[in-house]
Amino acid sequence: MHNDGKLSFEEFKAYFADGILTTDELRELFYSIDGRQTKYHLGEYLDVLSALEKLNVAVLKAMDKTKEEYQGSSVLGQFVTRFMLRETSSQLLSLQMSLQCAMDAVEAQSKFWFFRKPSGTQK
Repeated sequence: MHNDGKLSFEEFKAYFADGILTTDELRELFYSIDGRQTKYHLGEYLDVLSALEKLNVAVLKAMDKTKEEYQGSSVLGQFVTRFMLRETSSQLLSLQMSLQCAMDAVEAQSKFWFFRKPSGTQK
């Protein structure tokens, strides 16, 4: 972003270009997105994004506390901290792998339909 809090079309295109939508389709999508309609477009992912934001804050808070207190903790306390960090990382990695599989499947399905468009409609 240009530090003005606004996303330009070029920034939008650089991030969201996926090889499936044409530049014209991306432009149409960019200009159709309206803050009042975002909730409608996000659907179930609105709750997911909200939960991720809360999770991010909670994890950062826990890591800050760990940084402050780890050295002074007992052997058991340090062990529990290492275990919790490892378990948190493992859970997040598992979630990331599931999301990646879903993204790959959706992308493959999108490309399948893109290439099956009747001739003259591909751009």
